[in-house]
Amino acid sequence: MADISYVEAWGMWLEGKSTLGNDLLGLPMIWWGRFGKIRSFISGAAVIVDLLGPERLSRYGDRWAALIARRSVAAPAVSGFAAGATVTLITNEIGTHQLLQAALGGAFGGAAALLVVSIGRTLRHPEFPSATRWVSLGLFFVGFHFDLLAS
Repeated sequence: MADISYVEAWGMWLEGKSTLGNDLLGLPMIWWGRFGKIRSFISGAAVIVDLLGPERLSRYGDRWAALIARRSVAAPAVSGFAAGATVTLITNEIGTHQLLQAALGGAFGGAAALLVVSIGRTLRHPEFPSATRWVSLGLFFVGFHFDLLAS
């Protein structure tokens, strides 16, 4: 597999050639496309926020904060470990170097633990619905971009 640059990938796409079978930044293009699909799917969070409404989300945030307060360390630790292990398994399957696997697993595991701790506070914030819509829009554009590039 040839390692191509971002500009070369767009050049191939514009010429009507498939970028599949090439690597971009050391990662096969099929994985860039899959990550793009996942980001586009996650961007649907704005629809969930609109359907639930800010008042209901605030109540969920209160419940989540109370649950985390009772379980203090267990919930963030379990979610961090699960996320880190999942990322490590995925990167192992696609042939990523072990040092990079460990770094990605630790980064995603730490991020998951922080997410679990802060989700209750976030859901209760009055600007959460608006921020979710903007973040979802950004995720949609980035996801669509990589999905398109890998097609």
